[in-house]
Amino acid sequence: MFRKSILATALIAAAATMAAASPSFARGNCKDVYISAQNNTGKLIQVADIHYMISGYGQKSEPLRNVEVPRGRPFTITRNLERANERQTQIIIKYRVSTGNKVFNKWGPLRTAKSSFQECKKHRAYDISLTQN
Repeated sequence: MFRKSILATALIAAAATMAAASPSFARGNCKDVYISAQNNTGKLIQVADIHYMISGYGQKSEPLRNVEVPRGRPFTITRNLERANERQTQIIIKYRVSTGNKVFNKWGPLRTAKSSFQECKKHRAYDISLTQN
């Protein structure tokens, strides 16, 4: 009986070691990713959402409240991107451009801007230009 418990403990320890060494387990969050989106619309914008596309995995979303960004200014944020470590990743920003009407229908339709795909690593910087087109 004592030998069986030692054997069972050894098998559990070996399985845990193998699981920790597997590539799927090693890929985790891509830490401290710096996202900068330059407002080149010439107007006030509202950043509404951030998504990221992981090659071979799919799309994930980052929580974000609507953030207003003055014309010519950057929107910057640092995030940890879940499941993106060492994978080709693209940042997708959804935003609205101000219509100039302060009372009714202040914001235009939702627009999308995308970064290029890059391998996500700690402290990776993604730069995106937000335009009116």
